[in-house]
Amino acid sequence: MRVGDIACGRSGDKASTLDLTLVAQDEASYRLLESTVTVERAQAEISRAMPGTVRRYALPDLLALKFVIDDALPGGVYASLHAGMHWQKAAAYVLLEMDVEEPKH
Repeated sequence: MRVGDIACGRSGDKASTLDLTLVAQDEASYRLLESTVTVERAQAEISRAMPGTVRRYALPDLLALKFVIDDALPGGVYASLHAGMHWQKAAAYVLLEMDVEEPKH
């Protein structure tokens, strides 16, 4: 299944830093995301589309994972060639389109 089947995505930016947040639909979905959308997997997916090193923060009380990518938007969104495409908003889909394997019962 896709991450987007069990979570929604949000994005934001401050200068060159991009942040992407996944919010799970429920606790079971959060546990699946937390165990499968590791910083290594997120880095591998995100590095195909943009530069920068990914850091992950778990926010279990909010059922959310936050990914912060420094230098993803060189010079900030208004200096980026991607600004007109709302690149920072579309970047959330890099994570939402990732495949995660459903747990076997």
